[in-house]
Amino acid sequence: MADVPLSGVGSMTEVIFLVSNQGHQLQRVRSVSERLQQRLPDINVRIVEPRLDELAKYKLKFGPAVLIDGLLEYVGVPRLSLLVDRVLQVREGRPNPRTAAEKAAEKPATSAPSPRPAGAPTPPSGGT
Repeated sequence: MADVPLSGVGSMTEVIFLVSNQGHQLQRVRSVSERLQQRLPDINVRIVEPRLDELAKYKLKFGPAVLIDGLLEYVGVPRLSLLVDRVLQVREGRPNPRTAAEKAAEKPATSAPSPRPAGAPTPPSGGT
C-alpha cells in the first residue's frame, strides 16, 4: 500500500484501522469501519495496511488494530458500541475511564503496611 501517514491532521477526528497483510479479520474490519462511518459521519475513517516499521511504532507485530487521532486504542477489532463511545470520548477530550492512571478522588497509597494486631498468632515454621 502507498505511504500514508498514520496521524491525523486538523481538528477532524480520524479513526484508522490497521489491517494485517495476511487479511486476518479483514471482513470484520470493513464491516465495523462502514458501520462506524454511518453512525458518526463527521469523522474520517480509513483502513490501512501498514508497513512493519509503522507497526513497530505502536509495538505491534501484526494487525488488526485501531488508532484514534494517531493513538493506539485497540488491538483487535472492538465491538461497535465500544468504539463509538471511545471516539466520542477522544473527540470531547474526556479521559479514558478504563485507564490504569490514579483517580483524583482516591487517597494516595500508604507505603508502610498496617501493623499486625498484638494477639495475632504467628505462622508455623516449616521445619520438621
